[in-house]
Amino acid sequence: MDLVSKISRSSKIAKELIRQKIKPFHKELPLPIPLTMHLDPTNLCNFKCTFCPTGDSELLKSVGRPKGQMEFELFCKIIDELAEMVNSANHKLKVLHLYKDGEPLIHKQFCQMVSYAKSKNAAETVGTTTNAALLTKEKSIQIIESGLDKIRISVEHVDDQSYKKITQNYSDYNTIKSNVKFLFNEKTKRKSSLHIFAKIVDTNLTEAEKQKFKNDFAPISDTLRIDSLMGWSNSETKDFLLGVDVSEGMNGTPLIPRKVCSEPFSKLAINFDGKVSVCCVDWSYGTIIGDLTKETLSEIWNGEKLREFRITHLKGEREKIEACKNCQYILGLPKESILDNHVEKLLKTYGV
Repeated sequence: MDLVSKISRSSKIAKELIRQKIKPFHKELPLPIPLTMHLDPTNLCNFKCTFCPTGDSELLKSVGRPKGQMEFELFCKIIDELAEMVNSANHKLKVLHLYKDGEPLIHKQFCQMVSYAKSKNAAETVGTTTNAALLTKEKSIQIIESGLDKIRISVEHVDDQSYKKITQNYSDYNTIKSNVKFLFNEKTKRKSSLHIFAKIVDTNLTEAEKQKFKNDFAPISDTLRIDSLMGWSNSETKDFLLGVDVSEGMNGTPLIPRKVCSEPFSKLAINFDGKVSVCCVDWSYGTIIGDLTKETLSEIWNGEKLREFRITHLKGEREKIEACKNCQYILGLPKESILDNHVEKLLKTYGV
């Protein structure tokens, strides 16, 4: 297959995966388990990317966000409780993302986490996201052997100088390519089903830079995509869009104003310390609705705090939630997840 054909096929596959990820689900609410879940091994990162809250230490200090890595025992507790919920519901989680705010490969037990999660068979897909700087040959082999289903490679730019400008502390583009190439060749040699998905954020990339990304990564990945910048939650605190005029969400969805966010009804995001956020863009820990060191996953998913959070959104009062009121991320969620037209029915569903 020539390069042009592979890029075209890769784009079609990526769009299909996006389409399948979230289907219209308002008729199925309340869900017995989340559709997807983020579980953060660590919120530490080796990069300081300009478009990412984790890259701004002063911003994190201003909201008092803690730093750390998840204890393996806590991780196992969470996975065990997820497996119990899955068994009770009689269907699996769609995707378990071992990633949220940090670089997961920093955690020395990351591959053990993957292996444990896979052993419980609670998710259709176990995936992660990495900037690939720590993706050594040894780590690549461990990842393949762990049984990880999907790995998303965050490529920050296409040359050393621009890499340094975006990450503020890293400038070796060729190492990123070499690391991903080894992983791709090794998984191909071993006939592993690991899916390698390379993506780059469009920080005002030129057409030549976009083409270079495609030329460099199409031969060493299964799918690839160019994402739009995202404004995160608490979007008024900093210009995470870097002055770029963004007209669509990260997955290519046109930005659509909406009152009700679908995330509280379909997902959970678990921080490194066991605190549970409503969604994956809660970088400030401003939507905490539970603590897995004190509660079970089922208690939180079916609990009163999350119910009240959902009702606040359904009543059109998300401006009362500091992290949600100016969230840009909500505008780019898939159109299949829009709940605005089903508010009255859903309020009755949730006991109002």
